[in-house]
Amino acid sequence: MMDNEYAALGFSYDSFDDLMYDLMEETCGKALVVPGFEGVVVYQDPTGPRMAAFKDEEGWRTTPGFLTDAPIDATAYRAGDFITHVALHRANNGEVFTNVIAASDEFFALPAGNPAGGQSVLTSQGALSAWATDYELFDDTTAWAASDKAFESKAADGTRQTTPNMLFSPSAEKFHKNLSPRDLSPYAKLVGEIASIKKRTNQLTKQTFLIASIDYPAGELPVLLPGDATIKTGNVFDGTVFLSFGAGFWASRDKK
Repeated sequence: MMDNEYAALGFSYDSFDDLMYDLMEETCGKALVVPGFEGVVVYQDPTGPRMAAFKDEEGWRTTPGFLTDAPIDATAYRAGDFITHVALHRANNGEVFTNVIAASDEFFALPAGNPAGGQSVLTSQGALSAWATDYELFDDTTAWAASDKAFESKAADGTRQTTPNMLFSPSAEKFHKNLSPRDLSPYAKLVGEIASIKKRTNQLTKQTFLIASIDYPAGELPVLLPGDATIKTGNVFDGTVFLSFGAGFWASRDKK
């Protein structure tokens, strides 16, 4: 289990068995049949976190997800089991501004593709979230700019600026160069100023978690942290995050 990532959604458990017990009890073990698996059991918490358990010939595997408050425009395809390639579109004009590799509990519902071709899905119900794993917080943009973490970037008008705005997926860059889906990773570099913070309680576990939002070209990126994390509006987040993506599959089923 990914302890830091699960804790960021309020799914911190001492063991895999404890997690599966709660999941099965809450869902009554009702499984859906999806391609490539014997079944999948899904719990969607009303506060956003989601947990899916997939069963195949080797047993059960859990994969968390998150239903964001504000969906974004994205083009996505399946790059492998539990992994997706996501092209993010600017909210103001629809242009693609970056590509990322993200984990997904909806990968089976997406067409297979790669940077050289294949199929993809354009969705206006994209749910991209970043789960904090290893990071540093700065008091404000001034403190970040004065640190050894600061970097220059190009503004829309072409001028150089020192601004904390980065979402970089090393795995996506490598994928576009070598076209190999081997060893794709959903971990990315994220730098941004915290615009707002919400504290919520996972209704299944009663554990708290935080949603620290960062404004980026696609809209609002929710950064998830455990409930005991110390963070405030105006801080600059600089570190590694685990990216998760949903294309609206589970959300559409819940509405039926």
